[in-house]
Amino acid sequence: MVQANSVPERSTSSAKTSRRFRRRDEILRTATDLFSEKGYHELTMEEIAEEMGVSKGTIYNYFSSKENLYLEILKKSFEAIETLLHKEIENSDPAPLKLRKLLSTIFTFYRQNLKVLRILSRDETHLLKEHFELTEKWRTRRVRLYERIIEKGIDEGSFVKQNPRLRALMLYGAVGAVMVHHDFSMDAGEVADAVFSQLASGLLVNTDS
Repeated sequence: MVQANSVPERSTSSAKTSRRFRRRDEILRTATDLFSEKGYHELTMEEIAEEMGVSKGTIYNYFSSKENLYLEILKKSFEAIETLLHKEIENSDPAPLKLRKLLSTIFTFYRQNLKVLRILSRDETHLLKEHFELTEKWRTRRVRLYERIIEKGIDEGSFVKQNPRLRALMLYGAVGAVMVHHDFSMDAGEVADAVFSQLASGLLVNTDS
């Protein structure tokens, strides 16, 4: 009897876990929509629950606070884009092509996720310790990613042999500014090419090669 009942019990548990993951994702999607529309400080957990047609307690079963929910949205977006970027960084392309592809990946991702970009551009909770720690972690990783490409370009002779760290920081700032303020009606690949061309003409490319 124990063996006969074990499979249905596992199936029931698996189904419950699956439903919980689906509900959690539904909350994240709804909250992303609303945070992008109203902003962190204006939006309440009650409004998220009302939009979903559930009780506020249901939301708190998955996220302990509005801040926790907000930070989870940021964390998921950072993880998603970093996964894509590391696929590019590990290939064997020469540094200039690698950087072009990296920029295209970034602009394409945020072109497809404009609501997340809107949330990031507001940076409304940057004074909260947890938000600062989260964004600083991913900022450091992104700058290091740029630095690795610049170092590769220097080794290849395609980039100017000058302070990779400083240039990585400049690249990070430039990409962030374009990402937030540029009109994304332009094709993401074209934006990436234009940004690379501007940077390469005075920031990266070794004109003596």
